[in-house]
Amino acid sequence: LYTDHMLPTTQGVHNMLRRANALLARCLTPQITICGAGNATHVMLVTLRNTGCDVRVFAPYRDEADRLMEGMAKHDGILMNGKVGRPTKVSNKAADVVPGSKYVFIPLPVFAHEVTLRAVLPHMDEDSIVVVMPATGAFDWTADKVFKDLGKRVGVAGLAPLPYVCRASTFGEEVTLMGTKPRIGMSCSKGADAKAIGSEIIKLLGFDIVHHPSFLSITLTPTNPIMHPGRLYGMMVAKAYWRDNTPPFTKNVLFYDECDEVSNEWLHKLDDDNQKIAKRLNEVIPGCVGDSVLPINQYLKWAYGDDISDHSSAGACFRTNKQFHGVGSPLLEVAPGYWVPDFKSRYFAEDIPFGLLTNRAIAELIGVPTPNMDTVIEWAQKEMGKKWLVDGKVNVDETPQQTPQALGLTLEDLKKMYSRH
Repeated sequence: LYTDHMLPTTQGVHNMLRRANALLARCLTPQITICGAGNATHVMLVTLRNTGCDVRVFAPYRDEADRLMEGMAKHDGILMNGKVGRPTKVSNKAADVVPGSKYVFIPLPVFAHEVTLRAVLPHMDEDSIVVVMPATGAFDWTADKVFKDLGKRVGVAGLAPLPYVCRASTFGEEVTLMGTKPRIGMSCSKGADAKAIGSEIIKLLGFDIVHHPSFLSITLTPTNPIMHPGRLYGMMVAKAYWRDNTPPFTKNVLFYDECDEVSNEWLHKLDDDNQKIAKRLNEVIPGCVGDSVLPINQYLKWAYGDDISDHSSAGACFRTNKQFHGVGSPLLEVAPGYWVPDFKSRYFAEDIPFGLLTNRAIAELIGVPTPNMDTVIEWAQKEMGKKWLVDGKVNVDETPQQTPQALGLTLEDLKKMYSRH
C-alpha cells in the first residue's frame, strides 16, 4: 500500500508517462542513427526507411550533410533498385541526430571509428547500442579506450564483413546495390544481449547473423585485411615489380576478375599466417576464436554462397564471384595509358595499419612467426613512407596504427578481456 507521502506528484506521473511513451515508440518504431554518408549509408538509409524506422544521419565530414540534402532533392530521398528512402533528419552535429536512437551504426573505414565514436558517445542514451561495420581491427579495443576517456559506456556490437557490395552512382541521389551477403558475423561486448541484438539486426537489415565468440575472431576473419594486401602484393610486386615497368600498368586492372595465380599464391600465404595466429590464440586463450576463422576460400564460400561458382582457391573465388565483377584496382592514370598505384587509397591506408598490421601485431604478442605478413607490410610501408615494422618488431611510434602494442595492451590484458571463464 502507498501512504500519502509515497504517491507520485502530478509532474511525476507526467514524467513517467512520457518515459513510457518514449519507450513504447522506441520499440514500435526504432530510431536509428547512421554515421557518415558513404556507400553503405546510402544503402542502409533506404533499407531501414522501408522497414518503417525513424532514420537520422550524422554526416560530420566536410560538407557531406549539405551535399546529401541537395542530392536527395531529385527523388525526395535516395533511390536504390526502385526503392526510395529519405532520413528524418541529417546533420553534421551529433547532438541533433543521436539522442533517442536505439542503435547508432558506424559503417565507416576502421580509421574513422574512434573519432566518430568520440563524437556520438556523449549523446547516446545509456541503453543504446553502437554497431560498427566492419569490426575488423579489434573495434572493442577502440571502444574501451574511448569509454574510459569519456567516462561513459554503452553496448557494442561489431559486424564483419561489410554486408553490401554497392556504389553511390550519384552522391545523395542514387545508389546501386550489386549484392548483399546472406550472412554476417557478429560479436558483442560483455554484458550485451547478443541474441536480442542479433535478432533485431536481422529484422532491420535482412541478413542472417552468425555469432562469433569474440572480437578477436571477427578481426582475424580473412576479409579485406587479408584479401586486399594479398592481391596487391601479387599484382604490384610478386608478378613483376611495378617500378621496373614502363608504364607500370597500361590500364586499370580488374581487381577480382583478373586475379592471377601469383596473387592467388599470396592470398593463401597471408591466410596461412592468419590461420596460425588463430590456432595459437585458441591455445593461449581457450575458446576466444573457436572455429570461426575459416580458411580464405572456405570463408568466401560461406560469405557469398552461390554467387561464387568456383571455390577451389581464393583466386578462383575472386574471378567467379558475381558480386565482384567489374571492380577496379587502386590505380591512378597519371598520363594516357600510364597507370600507377594509389598508395593513399583505402586498400593501403586502411587495410595495412588497421588490418594486416593488427593481425601481425597479435601474432607478435603470442609468439607466432608471420614471414608472409612481414614481407607484405615491409613492402607497403616502404611505398607509403612508414615504419610500422622495425627489426621485425612493431614500432609503436609510427602512426597511424591499430595494434595492442600501441594501445599498451599485453598478452595478460588480452587473456583478461577474452577469457571465457
